[in-house]
Amino acid sequence: MSDWASDMKVAEAAAARMQLAEEAAEHRFDELHARAEASNDAGHVLKSEEFSEWMAARHATDAAWGAWSQVMDAKPQL
Repeated sequence: MSDWASDMKVAEAAAARMQLAEEAAEHRFDELHARAEASNDAGHVLKSEEFSEWMAARHATDAAWGAWSQVMDAKPQL
């Protein structure tokens, strides 16, 4: 396997892991948000740890897919 192909597989796997982590964080936030709305107390959820973790996970996912994109852009031309 070429170095590029190996780099691409590593970058894609990392991005996929970040995507799964983001989805899990979003799910935790959605659960908190639903509970807060049910109790008419949704105002605080944007200041919650769950929201902060979700946003951090989104940022990490974007960075990982950005790294993947850079690897893809470096694909050798045959």
